[in-house]
Amino acid sequence: MIARSLICRVFGLLVLLHAAGVHRVAAAPPQLPGKPNIVLIMADDLGYGSLGCYGSVQVKTPHIDQLAMQGIRLTDFHSNGAYCSPTRAALMTGRYQQRCAWVPDEELSPVFREQRLANQKQRWAWGISRHEITLPSLLQKSGYRTALVGKWHLGYDEAFHPMNFGFDEFRGFIGGNVDYHTHSAGSGRKELDWWNDRNIANQQGYTTDLLTRSATDFIARHKDAPFFLYLAHAAPHEPWQGRHPAIRKSPAAIYQEMIGVLDESVGTVLRALRENDLESRTLVIFCSDNGPDAPKGFAANASLKGKKGSLHEGGHRVPCIVRWPGVLPAGETNGNTVITMDFLPTIAAIAGASVPSGHIIDGMDFLPLMRRNHQASGRLLHWHSDSSWAVRRGAWKLIGSADTPVFLANLDASPDEAINHLAQQPDLARELLTAHRTWIGQVGSK
Repeated sequence: MIARSLICRVFGLLVLLHAAGVHRVAAAPPQLPGKPNIVLIMADDLGYGSLGCYGSVQVKTPHIDQLAMQGIRLTDFHSNGAYCSPTRAALMTGRYQQRCAWVPDEELSPVFREQRLANQKQRWAWGISRHEITLPSLLQKSGYRTALVGKWHLGYDEAFHPMNFGFDEFRGFIGGNVDYHTHSAGSGRKELDWWNDRNIANQQGYTTDLLTRSATDFIARHKDAPFFLYLAHAAPHEPWQGRHPAIRKSPAAIYQEMIGVLDESVGTVLRALRENDLESRTLVIFCSDNGPDAPKGFAANASLKGKKGSLHEGGHRVPCIVRWPGVLPAGETNGNTVITMDFLPTIAAIAGASVPSGHIIDGMDFLPLMRRNHQASGRLLHWHSDSSWAVRRGAWKLIGSADTPVFLANLDASPDEAINHLAQQPDLARELLTAHRTWIGQVGSK
């Protein structure tokens, strides 16, 4: 009863501080020794309907399903972008990715300058400003050991190496994807892209398994100090490759296998926390970076419209599970609207880290929303990709192209966006269009 009372008091304090707009929050609930560890596991291109706990019948994901039973499964969680890099920029900064300064061409080496000029679709992949305040840098200052294991995709040039942005350790790849066996770069780049801190150093093995091994090694080495582990998996992003390429399978079967191996990885990481007696002192978050780009024959997105790249729900509504034993309730479903940029203020608050005064953070501390019966206010959320955009307030979401609204959805009535209410709700559409224009004026259109 005493522990429960303390938890309630801490959550009450979090709610009050969040309402007041305070970015510094008490480090951890008082019944926990020291600061909690943070493990953030991000899948790549994993769809909303691709896990057992989100309704999939094609693939078994017992470890992720168990994580959901031990924590909270979010049903209205969104990635900041419908592609990889924009979401990761928002994750690292707690800001709309459009605010993130694009590194000037003259700061890039000539080869990367030419590549960026040839492909500006995902500008954040070519380097966010080194002046951005990032989540790992905040945690470093708060006494955390920080590691990125897996995908970076926020700057191919070595000037934008993740260890320049607050990570103490890095094991993985810089670019958007790699061959799962040779670890050569994808996206038109064929060189080896497998790093051990600041050095290229290849390993033998399947990418998902190697990243899992590095993650559990990091946990074991730092079990006596607070740590932040960002495990950014490649799976199930293409190329679609299973553990044993000599065994011929259909693309859908390989994709299913890749999600199964991803699930094994989550189980192995959770077991490492348990075996090192860290389970009760660790907040675990599992999510995806955007919607799926799955092969035919695999139902990756349940009934949601759209996929990776789309600003319909299927492009950015993704799985998210949050577990913190003894602090957050277990086995619950939460329908509050949360977005990737909320991770930074939430984790910073838990760690007792301070965001500098005057620095704009667009995300919010979502931990109070994980309480029973606590609902978020109807804040405006925005997405923008090329000429497409979307703005949401409460249940209503307006999608447009250039300066023209094209689709108005009521997500409470129809999460699958089956009905276009644009003709019936012209005044609401105008209000949301005005809000979008105002937002563009604040953050920019790129």
